[in-house]
Amino acid sequence: MVLPSFNLPARSPSDTSGGAVRPNVLYIMADDLNDSVARMGGHPQARTPALDRLMDRGVQFANAQVNVPVCGPSRACAVTGLGPWTTGYYGFNFHRDLWFHNPVMKDSKTFMEAFGEAGYRVFGTGKIMHNRQERMSVWKDGYGHKVDWGPWSWDGKKTTRGGGWPLYSGHQNLPKGWGPGLAMGPLSDVPVVPADPARNVPGYMGWVNNDTTPFRYESEEDRDRMNDEKQALWARDILNRAHDDPFLLCVGIGRPHAPWIAPKKYFDLFPLEEIQLAPQLKNDLRDVPNIIRAKGAYHGFGKYKTLVSGGPDMLKRWTQAYLACVAFADDCIGTILHALEHSPHRDNTLVVFVSDNGYHMGEKFSLFKKSCWEESCRIPMVVAGPGVPENRICKTPVSLIDLFPTFVDRCGLNPDPNRSGSNAKLDGHSLSPLLASPEKGEWTGPSVAVSAISSNRKVKKDHVAPVEDQHWTARSERYRYIRYYDGSEELYDHETDPQEWKNLSRNPAFAEVKKGLQTELAEVTGLTLRPAG
Repeated sequence: MVLPSFNLPARSPSDTSGGAVRPNVLYIMADDLNDSVARMGGHPQARTPALDRLMDRGVQFANAQVNVPVCGPSRACAVTGLGPWTTGYYGFNFHRDLWFHNPVMKDSKTFMEAFGEAGYRVFGTGKIMHNRQERMSVWKDGYGHKVDWGPWSWDGKKTTRGGGWPLYSGHQNLPKGWGPGLAMGPLSDVPVVPADPARNVPGYMGWVNNDTTPFRYESEEDRDRMNDEKQALWARDILNRAHDDPFLLCVGIGRPHAPWIAPKKYFDLFPLEEIQLAPQLKNDLRDVPNIIRAKGAYHGFGKYKTLVSGGPDMLKRWTQAYLACVAFADDCIGTILHALEHSPHRDNTLVVFVSDNGYHMGEKFSLFKKSCWEESCRIPMVVAGPGVPENRICKTPVSLIDLFPTFVDRCGLNPDPNRSGSNAKLDGHSLSPLLASPEKGEWTGPSVAVSAISSNRKVKKDHVAPVEDQHWTARSERYRYIRYYDGSEELYDHETDPQEWKNLSRNPAFAEVKKGLQTELAEVTGLTLRPAG
C-alpha cells in the first residue's frame, strides 16, 4: 500500500496572548524493532517509508539505547524515567516480579500519571507497559485494545494456558523444536493442525486470536483486522476528535515481535531468493568472555541454533518474515501519522517514536534481544513536531529514561513527580538542548548511554537486585564497553568496527579509553568494578 504523505510542523504554535501553548504528545512504541529502518543504516532491504518521512520532519537520535534490552524492564524504565541501577529491576523472572511491585517503582509515577496530573487528557492503546503488567488506571480518558500477538495456529481444543493465551500446537512451516509462538509466514499460509487421537486433538484449520475466537481469513481483501491495524484505527479516531485540553496519546505497535505473521503483500516486498542475511564472522565469538556461553546466559544462541537446524533456508525465511513485519508495522504507523497530519492537532503535537529493544538477526549467531551488544541495545528514536528542526541527526548517546524529563521540560509536568511517593529522582536528562541543536546542543546528561541485563543470579521475589550482580554496557559516541558481573570485559570501536567483531578490552593501546568508560559507567550506576576472575 502506498501511504499518503504527511508533514509535521517545525514551528511553535502560540495562543492568542502570545504565550507558548503546551503541545499534545503522540507517543508510539514498537516492539522488538532494531535498526531495520531504512534511514538508520541497519538491514539494507528494510522498507519503512512512514518512519523515513518522520525522520525527514524531525530529529533522529542515531545513538539511542535502551536501559534494559528486554521488553518488560525496558518499558518500566521508559514509563518511570528510572534506570535499573535505581530500581534494581533488570529482568530476572520479570514475568513473576511485576514492575509495579518493585520496591522503588511501586510508589513512583509513570509519565502518563504525570501528564494526567498536569491537566492533560491521557489515552492509550496496545502494549505500552509489558503485557499482563499494565497499570490500567493511568489511561484516565480511554484505552483502546490490549495487545494480541496473534493470529495463532491452534489445535482446536477449548483449553487455554498462561492466563488466557491459546493452547496452540504449532504451524506446518515451523522447524522441528521451534516453538509454536515463533511461527513465521504470511496470513495466507493458513495453519493446518492434523487430528491426533492419541492426544485428544481433534484437528483444526484456520487462525485464532489470543482468546481462541476465530480470526477470519478468506483473502488479503476479506479478512479480520490484525491487532496493530486495530491500534492504528483507534488512534486515528482519537486524533480526529476535538479536544479542549492538551492530550497524551500512547500507541503500542506489536510487530515485529513474534510470531512473525503479517499480510502476504508485505512478504511479497521481500522475495526469498533476494534476501540478504545479516553479516557474520566465522570466529566472531572466539574473543568474547566465557560467561556468555553459560547455560541460559544468552537465549539468542539457542534460538539461532534451533532455527538454522531446520534447513539451509530457514534464516532467510526468518529474515524475510522479520522485514515483512517491520514493513507492516511501518504501514500502521503511517496510518496514525497521516491521521495526525489531517487532524485539528497537526500544528501542536509532539511526535515521539521509539522501540523497547533491538533484536539480533543472526549477528553473533544470535536471534533474540537481551544481550549487551549493539544490535540488542540500539533502537530507533525520533522526535518531531513544534519547535523541532527538520531532517537532523543527533549522535549523542541517549536512552529511554531521557523521555520523561523531556516531557517535563516541554509539557510543564511536575519535575519531581515522586516526591510524595518513592522520592526517587528521575534518572534521565531532558533532550530539549539536543532538539534545539542536534549537533551542538549543551547536553546535561552523561557522555555514555548505559544498559544492563540480568545475569540470572537469583533474586528474591520483588526485591531490589544488587547492581554488582548484573551485566553492564556503556555506549559512547564511538565506543561500546561491556562489563560482566564476573569482571570479564569487551570493548569495541564503532568507528573501525561497527559489527563489534574485534574485542579490544585487552589491547594496551585502548587502556585509557577503557578506563574512561569504566569511570563513566561507575558514575552513572554506582557500580563498584570487580576484578576479573
